[in-house]
Amino acid sequence: MKSEEEFSVMLKPMGLDDLDQISPWFWNVNDVAMFDRTLPLPVNADFLRESWRVALSYADPPRAYWFVAARSDGKPLGVGGLQAINYIHGDAVLPMFISDEARGMGLATAITCRMLDMAFDRLRLHRVTTFYRADNDASQHVLTKLGFSEEGRQREGWFVDGARLDIVHSGILASDWRERRAEVMDMLGSPGKVRLAFMGESNV
Repeated sequence: MKSEEEFSVMLKPMGLDDLDQISPWFWNVNDVAMFDRTLPLPVNADFLRESWRVALSYADPPRAYWFVAARSDGKPLGVGGLQAINYIHGDAVLPMFISDEARGMGLATAITCRMLDMAFDRLRLHRVTTFYRADNDASQHVLTKLGFSEEGRQREGWFVDGARLDIVHSGILASDWRERRAEVMDMLGSPGKVRLAFMGESNV
């Protein structure tokens, strides 16, 4: 059983220097195949740094916000954010990756909640979308719990280990999240759950 202290996690803006710590996450061939459709095989730190350089590059207005979830000792446990932000239509895509050691703690749920608050309350977006491989039961469970709805499938759009699986597209509107948020926050506030805050906030 993990101690309560281990559930205290801080979100900080992600930079290229963070890749040195998180690159080992992308050396697991099964994880890469599950979470990143564009990477069929693991890649090294140099490749990751160059590929992330575009995602983290300057834009005005920003087209993406990426965050690292880290313990109090600075060890990263996961990354998440909003990308492909369109301020005209009011939408964004929400990606997420949790390290193997931090899975099952509720961290994906906590990060997603903070990203939705940021999308709808700070950026005034209208909808958030994400997608996952059809056999990714963990992602499906988290998204359904938070009020996302399946909005479509790309049939056999994800090729892995000789098989073609569906890509599931899931989305949530600002109005959906406002109806669901109080119940989710009560759940996150129960004992043993992750205490997650942006830098400068008290853990919630």
